[in-house]
Order: sequence, then C-alpha cells, then structure tokens
Amino acid sequence: MLLGVAAFAQFNDTSYSGLLERHNGGMRLDGTDLTPDEMAIILADVNGVDRTLDWESYKRKRALGEGLIIGGSSAAAAGAVVFVGTTVVWVLVAALGGGIAAVASGGDDDSTQSAVDDISKQFAPWFWGSGILTGAGAVTAISGIPILVVNNKKLNGIVNEWNQAQGNVVASDISLNFGAAPSGIGLTLNF
Repeated sequence: MLLGVAAFAQFNDTSYSGLLERHNGGMRLDGTDLTPDEMAIILADVNGVDRTLDWESYKRKRALGEGLIIGGSSAAAAGAVVFVGTTVVWVLVAALGGGIAAVASGGDDDSTQSAVDDISKQFAPWFWGSGILTGAGAVTAISGIPILVVNNKKLNGIVNEWNQAQGNVVASDISLNFGAAPSGIGLTLNF
C-alpha cells in the first residue's frame, strides 16, 4: 500500500513554477494557458491558503460589472437613438402641422401654436420614455465600472500573491495621475 501511494505521488506532480498571469478569464503560466484542473491546483495553495472560492466569487462579481456596463450602455444608446429619432420626427411633424394650420387658418398665430402644442403632447411620452431609458442606462453602466475594477484588482491580487510566494518578480502597478504633486499641481507617474 505504501508503494502504491509513492507511485501515485510520482505521477501526479502538482508543483508549478513560472510567472502566473490572468488571461481571458483564466490563467497562463509562462505563456501557456492553464486548464481548469491546473488552475484548481494552483488556487488550492496560494501562499498556503485555498483561494478557489475567492477566485470564483471575484470572477462572478467581475462578470456582473461587465454585464452592467454592457447592458447599461446598450440601454443608454437605445434611449438616445429613440430620443434623437423622436426629435427629428417631431420637428418634421410640428413644422408640417404648424404649416398646414397656418394655411388653413389664414395665418392665425394662435391656431398654428395650438396645432404645434397638440403635436408636442402626442410626442411627450416618447421624449420622457427615451430620456428615462437613457438616464437609467447611463447610471447602470457607470455603476458597473467600480464593480469591474475592484474585482479585477482582487483577481490580480490572487495572481500576484501566488507569484510572490513563488519568488517571482511581479510588475508593480504603474499609474499616471493629474492632481496635487509635491511641487504643486501637475502630472505624477507612480510605480
């Protein structure tokens, strides 16, 4: 029985080395995409801690952020298209209706204004609906951005933690910011 355990252990080498990076929702080790089983082995021991549940949680939340951004952007774009289309049609119909009312009334400004007001009342629900859709879509898309960014950082943190435990050099985050600097206001490069 002991010989069987030793032989089994020789064929199931679970030690990985190299530079780990996130790639397309998965991981790469030294440029080679890892299978889900290989990822599970790596995530089971990230610096002595099983990070599998964390990885799956952050991945789901990241997907939620992407969904909010894509869905919200689509809704905002659809609302904007409907708003612009409604505006164009309203202008054409109001101009035509106002013109017909002006001709029919012999140039009476009150009849012309009344015709344009009646047409505007018919288009009001379209303006309101498209405006609300555009605003709600924009708010939804904007709310997805921090969810996506935070969970990307957490996923990258797991990968960086594994790399550091393996003794790999991890590239630091580099950022270019505009704002307060030690010598006043300006651009700062942080790395």
